[in-house]
Amino acid sequence: MTAEHTDTADVVVERLDAALRLTMSAPQKKNAIGSGMYLKMVEALDEAAADASIRAVWIRGAGGVFTSGNDIDDFRKQVDSDDWPAARFIDALVTFPKPIVAQVEGLAIGIGTTMLLHCDLIYASKDTRFQLPFVNLGLVPEAGASYLLPRLIGQAKAAELILLGGSFGAEEAVTLGLVNNALPADEVARAAEAAVMVLVKQPPNAVINSKALLRAPLTGNLKDRVREEIVQFGAGIKSEEFTEALTAFMERREPTF
Repeated sequence: MTAEHTDTADVVVERLDAALRLTMSAPQKKNAIGSGMYLKMVEALDEAAADASIRAVWIRGAGGVFTSGNDIDDFRKQVDSDDWPAARFIDALVTFPKPIVAQVEGLAIGIGTTMLLHCDLIYASKDTRFQLPFVNLGLVPEAGASYLLPRLIGQAKAAELILLGGSFGAEEAVTLGLVNNALPADEVARAAEAAVMVLVKQPPNAVINSKALLRAPLTGNLKDRVREEIVQFGAGIKSEEFTEALTAFMERREPTF
């Protein structure tokens, strides 16, 4: 594949023939996603959605790490805004009409896991750790996870992952149907690229229409749930529970609720 790329706001955007590759690249914070990164990815996704020559999007993280989740300090600054960059990114994913391939390695924490619910083909390294630590932090999940997970993996397992907030591995993610395949670390990029190369050669309208049909049973009131989660997430970030959870994390102690 021939690459043309720009590097802005800790996101590398590359045009690879008929595909667009987005690389989250903030290694100093394990690719935690801040406002600038969200906005750059929204811009890239919006442009890709409108560009008929782009057939697929490939999302990955730099340095062998997908993402450690939201940049919480940055996110706290957004709670009084009516236009959260994170919410715009989630909306861009939910409405994106073309296939999204995810290359997941190392860590997929918080939105690093929930964004995968809106990707179509997901390849993870066997050593990847996934986690939905929202309740641990005094928050609710986002990106429609409270709506999608019970439908995808069942109510009991969804409750376990969200309410207990423990981490789980790539093999379990495959078993749950959240990931297509768990591979050795040196094979993940090749698997993602191979999928992208097939997708860009498929009939584009058939791919777009098939994705819409596949997603239809999951959409329902998804957008309403995403908005409700964002409201409650914002309220949670202003809460005493979140303050204690974050303080305890920074002080390397158990929180007291």
